[in-house]
Amino acid sequence: MKLISGIYNDKQLNKYLDFIDGAILMVPHFSLVYEDLDLNKAISKMKKLGKTIILSLNKIFTEDEIDEAYKFLDEYKNEEVLFYVADLGLIKYAKDNNILDKIIYNPETMITNYLDLSVYMGFNLDAYGISNEITIEDLKTIYDKTKAPLFYLGFGKRLMFYSKRKLLSLYKEKYQTKFSFDDLYLKEETRDDKYKIIENNNGTMIYRSYFISLHKELDDLLFLKYFYIDPLDLEEDDYLNALSAYHDYLYNIIGHDEFIKKIDSLNLNISDGFAYNDSVYQKEDLKNG
Repeated sequence: MKLISGIYNDKQLNKYLDFIDGAILMVPHFSLVYEDLDLNKAISKMKKLGKTIILSLNKIFTEDEIDEAYKFLDEYKNEEVLFYVADLGLIKYAKDNNILDKIIYNPETMITNYLDLSVYMGFNLDAYGISNEITIEDLKTIYDKTKAPLFYLGFGKRLMFYSKRKLLSLYKEKYQTKFSFDDLYLKEETRDDKYKIIENNNGTMIYRSYFISLHKELDDLLFLKYFYIDPLDLEEDDYLNALSAYHDYLYNIIGHDEFIKKIDSLNLNISDGFAYNDSVYQKEDLKNG
């Protein structure tokens, strides 16, 4: 299993490289969320250290946008890199250009069982992202029945909503109000949970209120090809402490109890998500009329 971190900027790259086997580099304009990462410098630095390099093109592309994505794939397809994608259109291009083995396909919540996965396995991709909205037992069943190379978010905030529309801008326009788009959250009137909301050129993204952390389940997830941890919406010191703890445990530098203690001591809003509870959609009572 490889420990993979998201990297959004040059500062993160310099701080996190000692603790990871590889990184998803958030490519400006092609990644759902991005900052100011110098992509070519990051690739060069990671190559020298022998790290797994994954370039993120994980937004959904319109017909007007996808040609630029094709050009990007074409530019980097001969490099020692992988591509992290969510749009099936990019898989079609990868097939036509014989680079399917460079693709990690993660459609977020779409792959939830081994039958779904079996269809995508026909592409023979590098890895497949499994939904975090299924239980650990279901995840194990998927692996047991397919032995597929799996990608899985083990620490970080999960995307719960994505729209190509710029909803904050529309709200601003409709109500003729002014506010900064930096560090915004949504909060319901009757709940304390705060949901991170981001708008950029790709649209609007909303993330769950808590950080998922599967540190107590890590020993049971060693069959994964990629265990992904992400720094989005985390203070740098908190993320570095979490990242180093995961690294040190996986490389037998610290024991199990110390590892658990280090993650629990971060005092974050941590949850195991749907690890033990299936998501349930409660149907409204039907009334005969």
